Amino acid sequence: MVRNARRLAAAAAGALITASLLVATPASAATCSGHGCDGTDPIDTGCSANARNATTHPKYITQGSTTLAVVELRWSEACKTNWGRISNRVSPNNTVRVHVYRSNPHATTDWYGGTGQQYYGDQLYGHNMTVCAIGKVITASGTVLTSDPLCA
Repeated sequence: MVRNARRLAAAAAGALITASLLVATPASAATCSGHGCDGTDPIDTGCSANARNATTHPKYITQGSTTLAVVELRWSEACKTNWGRISNRVSPNNTVRVHVYRSNPHATTDWYGGTGQQYYGDQLYGHNMTVCAIGKVITASGTVLTSDPLCA
């Protein structure tokens, strides 16, 4: 019985040590690299950690003098990838969408979005390449407004 109690105590101590190491471990490293990142989620792959905007200024989608949405091109130094992010600025009745493309070698992601406040899309490898984000707003009345490409 003493032997079993020691085993249980040792197992419990081991579990506590393991749990404390898991809590103290920094964010996991990126799980993709190079073109293997194409079409993947920047959060799921760890590429979004320490990401920043790839350009100094975003693109704005406007209707008259009203800014409907803001489009940003994000950059991950760790993964050398880009992805688009769009922020819905006006109406929850507007649908916003974003995607990125690369001309050489050609690749494009699906459009991502909805009627919420902010969305991001999948990423494309962009080291020493030009990657562009495009945003789109579909108003409640059905008008479609598209941003100019935002490239880096």
